[in-house]
Amino acid sequence: MNDTSINRTVASEEARFAAMSVNNLDALESLLEDDLHYVHANGMVEDKAEFLRKIRCGERRYRRFTSRSRQVLSEGGFTFVFGEADVEVDTTRGLVQNVLVYTAIYRDTETPRLLAWHAVKAFVDMK
Repeated sequence: MNDTSINRTVASEEARFAAMSVNNLDALESLLEDDLHYVHANGMVEDKAEFLRKIRCGERRYRRFTSRSRQVLSEGGFTFVFGEADVEVDTTRGLVQNVLVYTAIYRDTETPRLLAWHAVKAFVDMK
């Protein structure tokens, strides 16, 4: 296991969660791979352009995106994160609050960028 890759990835993921919590599009642009594959907990799949477009136009406005726990593994030029996160987001359908269980894949580079995300709703207490 490569501790440097793991530490860089955790820092990048924390920066991404912070950027999402304040809808910072400039930061998100730099933290997401151009060929991003993002699967939301409701099954919706988006690429980078669509993900950012929905934030930009106000269709999706994150209020909170914070880590509950994570396990990280670096192997073969990629770093894999298996975690849980608390999410609160305003959508065109109203406020959504969930605990997510997710898998995130980052390319192992000097500044790791998210390549793939897949989340499902967890069946846990939000407290």
